[in-house]
Amino acid sequence: MSDVSMLEPKSVFQYFDEISAVPRASKFNAKISEYLVNFAKKNNLEYYQDELGNVIIYKGATPGYETAEPVMLQGHMDMVAAVAEGYEHDFETQPLEIYVDGNYVTAAGTTLGADNGIAIAMALAVLTSDQVSHPALEVLITVDEEIGMLGAEGLDPSKISARRIINIDSESEGVITVGCAGAVDCITTFETPRVTKSGVCYKYALDGLQGGHSGMDIDKERGNAIDLTGRVFLDCMKEARMNIVRLTGGAVTNAICNKVSGEVLVHPDDCIAFEKAMREVSAELKSEYEIADPGLKITMERVGEMETEVVSDECQMNLMKYLFVIPTGVHHMSVALPGIVETSMSIGFIRLEGDTMQTGAMIRSSVDSRKKNLCQRVEMVSEAYGGKCEFSGDYGAWEFNNHSTLLDICVDTFNLHFGRKPEVGAVHAGLECGKWAEKWGAIDAVSIGPQMMEVHSPNEKLSIPSTARTWEYLKAILAACK
Repeated sequence: MSDVSMLEPKSVFQYFDEISAVPRASKFNAKISEYLVNFAKKNNLEYYQDELGNVIIYKGATPGYETAEPVMLQGHMDMVAAVAEGYEHDFETQPLEIYVDGNYVTAAGTTLGADNGIAIAMALAVLTSDQVSHPALEVLITVDEEIGMLGAEGLDPSKISARRIINIDSESEGVITVGCAGAVDCITTFETPRVTKSGVCYKYALDGLQGGHSGMDIDKERGNAIDLTGRVFLDCMKEARMNIVRLTGGAVTNAICNKVSGEVLVHPDDCIAFEKAMREVSAELKSEYEIADPGLKITMERVGEMETEVVSDECQMNLMKYLFVIPTGVHHMSVALPGIVETSMSIGFIRLEGDTMQTGAMIRSSVDSRKKNLCQRVEMVSEAYGGKCEFSGDYGAWEFNNHSTLLDICVDTFNLHFGRKPEVGAVHAGLECGKWAEKWGAIDAVSIGPQMMEVHSPNEKLSIPSTARTWEYLKAILAACK
């Protein structure tokens, strides 16, 4: 156990400390799923575990709440696996190294996983407490939310009876979320035939970027290492004969890529021109991102002369043009909810393996027709440069319910508890409430959570005081759900 387990509220942070020792990166949910099953068995609670690894834990109503409508507490067990430069971490086998840093909990060199481990911790604390008044509870913890809500998609809807849903996957204290953007993953594949050439090999890296959540942070004008690599290479290709040997960056579609690295082969007569072009574009980009992403850096290291296989000239030009013109970033801001991004796209990973290159992007919108339109644009651009798009994990937006009694309870409880009104709004990110609306039709749902910073990045932090306040708020909401 770490020093995190000694924080207050102790029950919440003890469970958070425990689950941080259980590997739970997306696609590797088996161990955390079994942990939840063992928790249910240990506490004599009825449970259901499906083939995907989704877990539902049931608990009866406390005295006085027997006739109240049941409530679902909901979160997801997987986390984005990102590592800071200079660190190594095996997310399949190693526990997270979490620790207290002032008023925050963070992790050494990796993402913290408070998104969405804090939902698990709070739900388990509710289930084991004899001091929390509540209706009948159905605690649903899903797998693989971060890679397309795969657990939510595959869940048998007959296993849930509750239509009042408290999702604990929000990252801003004092905000009650009542809507979210829909999204779809876009994987674009290019054929990359190889040719053998001789020249001078250079290692390349564009890193130092903040990265972050491709929905929540898309409006912050942070650099995307994949987009910028297209720009860097196009500039260099104007001045020097160069070919890509290797290129990789990012891991998931829903994070802003903060690093791309690889190797390029430069014609021996063009090394001076290549190095000069790299220095110039590096200075140009550092100036542009001086405020939004001040850590940006581009490095090149001369390896030496060699003969090796490289991407052909024509194919390489098409790839870089594609990266340069693909319509990433914010496309529309919401008119109905000022200050909220409505439609966007971000490329999260790039992989050059053998004779193919793949990019993975996420397209988001709270307006389904605009999401569809942007998908068509991306597909047209990809095809124009020889790529083929495949779309998956499509889910619709969670639309605001203007007649939500649960929202009324949450607003009144917040006002009573904190002496002020909460902010009510939507997020430009995916929440599983959108899937529940698809499965069950009419739902009465809200999303809440403690304050977090830099989620989906190695700088992720969870506020300790905010966690304590949100815990008290959650208990008060449940008590008000008579």
